[in-house]
Amino acid sequence: MFYVNGNGGPIPIRFGEDLNFISPNLNIFLSDNPATVEIDGKTMESAFGGLFSNTVQSFDFTASDQIDQIQFNNYMPSFNVGTNQNELQVYIPGEYEINFMIRIAPVEVPAQTVSAGVRQDGNFIDSTLQYSILSTTENTILQGSVIEFLSGQVDLAFYSTGVAAFDLALRTNATLTIERISPQP
Repeated sequence: MFYVNGNGGPIPIRFGEDLNFISPNLNIFLSDNPATVEIDGKTMESAFGGLFSNTVQSFDFTASDQIDQIQFNNYMPSFNVGTNQNELQVYIPGEYEINFMIRIAPVEVPAQTVSAGVRQDGNFIDSTLQYSILSTTENTILQGSVIEFLSGQVDLAFYSTGVAAFDLALRTNATLTIERISPQP
């Protein structure tokens, strides 16, 4: 027996039991490895992956409109997503949930600003771009979570808004994860 979370709490399910009582458009095949889900007869193919950094990195922008990719030194689990150095390779195009976080150490010079966001094939995804004034007293955190159509390579980068010099904070200082949420056509 296992449980599926429903609107009113966990619903007990016995193996081999028909799950159409949850939704007539939902089929879950537990005998598949990994389990697969169909919505309206369309297969929900799993795809996810992530990267993170826990090493200090330094950035020095001398003008606006400069771009510098964040370097990742650790891989998170992935399935149907390639993990290249500093980027994720999307093998199954579709709608993905993108989550990212960057922690910037306090800076010495006040009034510095910077933008950061996720890029697809070298172009920033507008809905991910974050902007902040860098703090002189505490870590500055840039983070976001969006749903976008992805295919190709995905990475995380800074986009300068002027002169700025800063380091990423100690310990885990950057993360990038993607998870496919759309069924196949």
